[in-house]
Amino acid sequence: MIVAHLSDLHLGFRAYGRLDRGADMRERDVAAAFERANQEVVKIRPDVIVVAGDVFDRPDPPAGAVVALARGLEVLRASLPEAPVLMVAGPRDTPRRSGDPGALAVLDTFPNVEAATGLTRSILFERLDLHACLVPHRAVTRHPPAIPESDPTKRWNLLVLHAEASRGAEDGIHVDPSEWDYVALGGEHRTRRVDERVRYSGSLERVALDPWDEAADEKGFLTVDLESGEVHFHPIPGRPVVALAPVKVGEADPERLRRRVREVTGEVPGGITDKIVRLRLQGATPADLLALQGEPLRNLRGQALHLTVEAGRDLRVPAEAWLPVEAPRALRDAASSELERDGAASSETEALLRQCIPDDASGPGEPHGAIEALDGDLPGLGRVSTSIPKGLTAILGGSGRARRAVLELLVRAGRTGPPGAVQRLWAGSQSETLEGAIRRAIDAVAESRGLGLADAALERLGARAERPVPTVEAPDRPLQGAVRIDPEQVAAEFRAAERELRASRADVAEVDGDLEVETMDWLRERQDAETTLHAYRDRARELRARLKRMESAGAEAPCPSCGRVLESHYEEVLGEMRDEWESIVQDGSWWRSRWDQLELKPTHLQELEGRLLRLHAAREAGSERVELLRARLRELDGTSSTGESSASGAEGAVIRALRRVRAARLSRATDMLLDRASRFVTRISGGRLLGVTWDGDVVHLQGSEGVLAPLSEEDLAVGKVAIRFAAASLIAARGRVLASLPLEQPFDRLDEESRIRTLVLAKKLLHEIPRVVLFSRGDAVDARPELFDYVLEVREEGSASGPVLQPAAAGPGRIALKPSVPRTPSKIVGP
Repeated sequence: MIVAHLSDLHLGFRAYGRLDRGADMRERDVAAAFERANQEVVKIRPDVIVVAGDVFDRPDPPAGAVVALARGLEVLRASLPEAPVLMVAGPRDTPRRSGDPGALAVLDTFPNVEAATGLTRSILFERLDLHACLVPHRAVTRHPPAIPESDPTKRWNLLVLHAEASRGAEDGIHVDPSEWDYVALGGEHRTRRVDERVRYSGSLERVALDPWDEAADEKGFLTVDLESGEVHFHPIPGRPVVALAPVKVGEADPERLRRRVREVTGEVPGGITDKIVRLRLQGATPADLLALQGEPLRNLRGQALHLTVEAGRDLRVPAEAWLPVEAPRALRDAASSELERDGAASSETEALLRQCIPDDASGPGEPHGAIEALDGDLPGLGRVSTSIPKGLTAILGGSGRARRAVLELLVRAGRTGPPGAVQRLWAGSQSETLEGAIRRAIDAVAESRGLGLADAALERLGARAERPVPTVEAPDRPLQGAVRIDPEQVAAEFRAAERELRASRADVAEVDGDLEVETMDWLRERQDAETTLHAYRDRARELRARLKRMESAGAEAPCPSCGRVLESHYEEVLGEMRDEWESIVQDGSWWRSRWDQLELKPTHLQELEGRLLRLHAAREAGSERVELLRARLRELDGTSSTGESSASGAEGAVIRALRRVRAARLSRATDMLLDRASRFVTRISGGRLLGVTWDGDVVHLQGSEGVLAPLSEEDLAVGKVAIRFAAASLIAARGRVLASLPLEQPFDRLDEESRIRTLVLAKKLLHEIPRVVLFSRGDAVDARPELFDYVLEVREEGSASGPVLQPAAAGPGRIALKPSVPRTPSKIVGP
């Protein structure tokens, strides 16, 4: 009994906007991969063909995708008339409206095709002595889910579904693999063995917008012989995806960078023509990407089907490095250091600092947006009462006014933190201009790093805080203070501090890279140990069950190999099986010990993490020192009013020191925000935009050819969303400062690919921001329903029936593998 197992065809997938004779090139690639797979299936001549979900890339597939599938099914019907084709709808095939069966339902009318789109279907094939259970996405996500059952009267039992599979999980459909001869899964784009009888076949093409994680993976499908237990992988060639070797960026040398990029792209066998290419600049900041603007990127993008250029890894600063427990003491220490540099430190200034920065000036407080439910009345709509669980939630549909009313209710309920810049950022999900968005974001990031303490201290001293001018000119006058300061000495100190900071950044990047490699090795080894342990457990459980059956049957027991009655060979075979069982138990015990050892993070990894934390702290200290010297240079040059104050003596000295510290922290917050916003702009736009720059007055979005002008509505939306996400990720501190983040209007103005990339980014940010709540028309949920953890549909305005917010099915669907005593011994072996 041969089963051909395909999944995740994603027919109709489109990306990068590249057309050839009017057709999207990636859509054509995916259709060609399906055609090649069909040709291979026809050669193999299986008894059953399974397609385990996500046949289309979206519920409303383009006509070309439907035609490609119909042609493929006709080839199979004509070449393999006796082989049934069994299909289940995945989340991409399932419309949001429960009454709409989707395009896949039409194919159920094709001869010899069974397509389950709504409810679980059990189908009996008498000729094949086969029972097939088809569980579509809607059935997997039902609450409570129905448990599929095998048919003990049939020789073969086959289960087909599209879901995330895990062992020991409590959520989702419970599946006992021993009750099925094979469980064909869809939902992962990599071929993977979950259990001896449970497999993902993977996709036929690389169908992610950013396919770098799958660049080295072979794509194809599986065939499984249920009788012999053999599994074979059949590769299907597709368009090459190339992740180029990282280009290391050292000292600022644009010409060397451009030369190295030409060398790396020229080393690709066959060149990069018509390939999907990623170029990563290791150790580079987003600002370094601007050296490639113009001809270098123009030439590369003219060759490749798609080219993404990325800066080096975003080195996340641990919250402990910028949220010190003793924030008032840290501010006093910074101001005291500045007073010493000014030659103005004294017992009087120390007393003033303690007076204006008391120890109780800062506390942890309640995080902003700490909300788990919405409960209230909306005028003209009705009452809202719903939970907002952790994860990515969509509130969609209805009218714009209705969604806005729900958003305002959420904002009112979520004002749980102290008033200030962070609260304004959290509550203001949209901004009219990029300049307004960036100023609000900078203020929020700076406040989270202690700027509010400095402002409060200045207010207690009767002074006002001022936003520094973000430029540095050559100094030409001394600072007014207790001692004369040599401008040239300060400038030299500034240059030395910048060199030390660059070296510190290089150390952080190196250790961070080592930690990433070591962590991946540990996780891989731990996963291998867990997989091997489960395999031994399954085998031991099967052997134990067979032993019990043989002991019960005695000499009349059938031989495990040939099926004949053992009679005189009974004791011999029984002894061999006992020896084998004891050997497996012993080996399994060793793997259990090995798995237990690997559960704890190895000592060398803990040491690397500690070293990285210390390096991060040193880098932050170095960054603050550079910004303090920059602020001092501005004072010397007269481009900052930091040195001007009506106060004199000790009070004036303290005010100047605090203003300088404040300017340094604000400047550091600005740099961090622009760096991360640039990374997010690149990620959301798929590399079309290279970064965000700001001169203190105008925000610029940088493209391949330079500054984008004029800006389109889509460009503005990318910038606003990237700035908001960047600020939130810098502030959140794993929910200690931001417990949630609402996102609305700019999102719907993004183009389709940018919306999808934004959702993927939002999912990655959930480890910092526990809840992201999207208010949208709903197109994004239709395009990527599996990314959402919770979906609420807003009732249409004017409708008098039903709740204002109605839960809808969301998520990828889950199954929990719950093995029990095997029904029959399993022989499935292979990749």
